[in-house]
Amino acid sequence: VKYTLGYAGRPGGPDFYISVQDNSKVHGPGGQTSYEDPTEADPCFAKVVEGFEVVDRMHQSPVKPGGYKHMEKNVAILSMRIL
Repeated sequence: VKYTLGYAGRPGGPDFYISVQDNSKVHGPGGQTSYEDPTEADPCFAKVVEGFEVVDRMHQSPVKPGGYKHMEKNVAILSMRIL
């Protein structure tokens, strides 16, 4: 689902992400077909409920060259609320 916060713990270590598209096909059960367990999924555990424009701006930040899209500059979330 768009604007969900997820956790991917492989292959390069733990990584949190905010999805800007519906990623249930890729990150949902069966989407990780390169792993032994075909039902494995990246857990999404929260949803952005406001501030969508900030998330979109973060995703438009420049990325380093290469296959994995690391941002050129780190982005810090300075505050958030859990509802």
